[in-house]
Amino acid sequence: MKRVAGLVFIFCFILSGCKKDKGALEDVEKAGSDKIDYTKESIKVMEDLRPKLYGIWSMEKIKVKPVLSAAGELGFKRDTTLLNLASLDISRVDYSSQSANLTSNDVTGVLKFRTKSYPVGFRMLASPTWMTNGVGPQTFALFEFRFPVGSHPTETEEAYLWNLTLIGENYSINMSKDGKTMVWKGLNRAIESIEFVRK
Repeated sequence: MKRVAGLVFIFCFILSGCKKDKGALEDVEKAGSDKIDYTKESIKVMEDLRPKLYGIWSMEKIKVKPVLSAAGELGFKRDTTLLNLASLDISRVDYSSQSANLTSNDVTGVLKFRTKSYPVGFRMLASPTWMTNGVGPQTFALFEFRFPVGSHPTETEEAYLWNLTLIGENYSINMSKDGKTMVWKGLNRAIESIEFVRK
């Protein structure tokens, strides 16, 4: 009996400590009113970037960092800078064929390297820090080849771009306000950054 009475006393003591704090309740209500609509903000980011992306972009400077290379990857032993390696011709930014494209535009184009041209693309996802604070990169994207379905023989130039880790890499993308330059920063592999200049 003493045990039950003791448990009831402890239970009542705990409940008495759980009274409403008016200040805490106001803080919670205020935080709810400052809630950001990420869908709307993401659409705004895409609408701002979309017209700036079209055109031909020269990869003026590519900074490559030394990393332990996986099978087949080019392993640079020290920091390396590649100048005017290739150009990227962005011809399409899809924002309407699927409802998801409103918030994450699908970009397609052609990567021109040496005498070859390769279909490439990426799907942009708006950066949370850009949407909430207006700082950092505007978007993130996985840059990849977009060959038609089926097999094709891998060319030497294509293998070089893949093994350099230029292709198949996740990048943060930061576009200048005037739309004349943009910087991609590699997130996972050997590419540290790519500085693009509009031609």
